[in-house]
Amino acid sequence: MARSGAIYGPSGSRKTTAVKHFAHYIAERTGKATYLLSTDGGGWSPCEPEVQAGMIVPYRCDVGSQLLSILRQIGQGKWPARKTTDTGTHMAPMDFANFGGLAVEGWTSISQAVMRYLPDMGINVGGEERGKLGGFVQDIMVNEQKRTERFQSNTRGDYGFVQNYLYGLTMNCNALPLEYVLYTALEAKGEDDDRSTIYGPSIAGKKAITASPAWVGDLIHAQDYIQKDESVKDSVVLKTNVRFYFTKHPDPATGIPFPAKPRVTPEKMAELEAKWPGGFFVPGTEHGFDDYLRVVDSLAAEQAKSDTLAGWREKMQAKLGRSATPASAVATTK
Repeated sequence: MARSGAIYGPSGSRKTTAVKHFAHYIAERTGKATYLLSTDGGGWSPCEPEVQAGMIVPYRCDVGSQLLSILRQIGQGKWPARKTTDTGTHMAPMDFANFGGLAVEGWTSISQAVMRYLPDMGINVGGEERGKLGGFVQDIMVNEQKRTERFQSNTRGDYGFVQNYLYGLTMNCNALPLEYVLYTALEAKGEDDDRSTIYGPSIAGKKAITASPAWVGDLIHAQDYIQKDESVKDSVVLKTNVRFYFTKHPDPATGIPFPAKPRVTPEKMAELEAKWPGGFFVPGTEHGFDDYLRVVDSLAAEQAKSDTLAGWREKMQAKLGRSATPASAVATTK
């Protein structure tokens, strides 16, 4: 089962650059390449050198009639083998011998694509008639023939379907025999069950904002802020900087917290915060999220070496005057 993490933040907060750094981490740790599944409109231009080198193999997901099937197949360990033909996209088993990472860009665009896909295909998932919730038709001439285009709104059932579908896709990807699966998303504001305002990854449906942080191990919030560029004289030039938070922190304007969490043991949390005071690191052009993962790996290795729980069963059995029973021999009774 793969380790997993998600980076969410506003557009332009260097999430795709983090995918670039992530691929270098995977290459360094495993000697393998990284798959990139993209449904984002911005593409993967920051990763182009890695794509050309074969370190990243991207796939721009077809949002046509096979969208749901393609995404499900990817979650089950398949990857497009060649371009779409008249019989559709051809899928084949992923090459786990040569690929150690998967980046999914991203939760937001996938949920938006599925929400658009359902009414476009006239699919009813919630028992409600789409026509009753609004819609219209328009005629257009295509190849000298009149064609009727139907436009319909989403039903309430679509939101629950999208959240469950995206959850299933994430859990399936996390179960693949990879080193790490990284997801990206935009940020969103929603309401909790008590109607209090919350922030989190942007996914169609209010409940998904609250639920999605639990789908992954590491959760990073990319927060951008504006500063004056002091290197430019005699003119006011503003530049955007970014902080990648791995701990929960308040929004500077509202005070409402953004969720974030690292996947480290409690014993090592203080060391992680000592490495990056304030609970954030600043990504650069060469490194960023990859350095974070290296530090987390180092802390995990240190914890394993100094683990005071090693041999706990033998110690307790000796204290009680009994011989130790291997954990594998302990039967569970109902």
